Amino acid sequence: MVFDEKGEIFMRKLLLFSSIVLCLGITLPLLAVDVDEDGSYVIVETALYKVSWKKAAQMGYMQAFVGGSQDSMIGVADRAFYHSSDYGGWKDWGALLNWEIVEEGGGKAVVKYESRDAGQKEYTCVATYYDSVPYIKHEVTVTNSGNAAVVSFASDHEPQFEVNIDIDGMKSFTQPFPYVAYWVGDYFGAVYGPEAGSASVGEWNGRNPGRMQLGHNNLGTNLDEGDSATITYYVAFGTGGEEEATDLANEVQKEPAPGQAVSPVGQLTITWGRIRAGH
Repeated sequence: MVFDEKGEIFMRKLLLFSSIVLCLGITLPLLAVDVDEDGSYVIVETALYKVSWKKAAQMGYMQAFVGGSQDSMIGVADRAFYHSSDYGGWKDWGALLNWEIVEEGGGKAVVKYESRDAGQKEYTCVATYYDSVPYIKHEVTVTNSGNAAVVSFASDHEPQFEVNIDIDGMKSFTQPFPYVAYWVGDYFGAVYGPEAGSASVGEWNGRNPGRMQLGHNNLGTNLDEGDSATITYYVAFGTGGEEEATDLANEVQKEPAPGQAVSPVGQLTITWGRIRAGH
């Protein structure tokens, strides 16, 4: 095969690019948000964090690693992050019944999780994970599958988050809207409720504070059989402490610009497009 001068230069660049990838042991996926599963978890990884969504009851986040840390921001327990409601007794959402990737590409992945409680509420959580920011958008829909009417959101446990680890601090805030944050070491976790009516912290498993929750009672409506209602809030796991968690409250409602499709395993700034363009 014979190449002209431009073809020879192109091939040299291609070989150089391939050598860099092989030497660094880096894979270049089509997506910047990787979604996978094992027997126990649905696992979502970006360049900023890695979270594991528990499949068994109660479903929800059970591990969260930030910035390559080996220390999880959530302790493994029977439950950690979930929704709950008190109607005829407390009922939490249960095990993961179904999950699917609804959308992927453009710097994000949208994952749908489905569950139900021990009564008549069916839950669908549509979570949007972005490659460029530490927050996750949650759109949670409750559907009444029973014959009697039921209140969609009540009891101030929408969601409830028991972190199950020793922390440096946890606090609830009212401005610019209700939210709760906790921090330990160099990292923080938070739940932001732009639509929420309240945010609070409480004791859990000997830790005070040890749990946090948003209240969406202000949006509670009576659902007849087959009716649904939806709330939107945000979960975050990031680098920093109370100050960074507070600053992020002003950003979570913004749709991030699409990021670069870079593997969470390693961030390589040289792209195929730049190789072809001769940059």
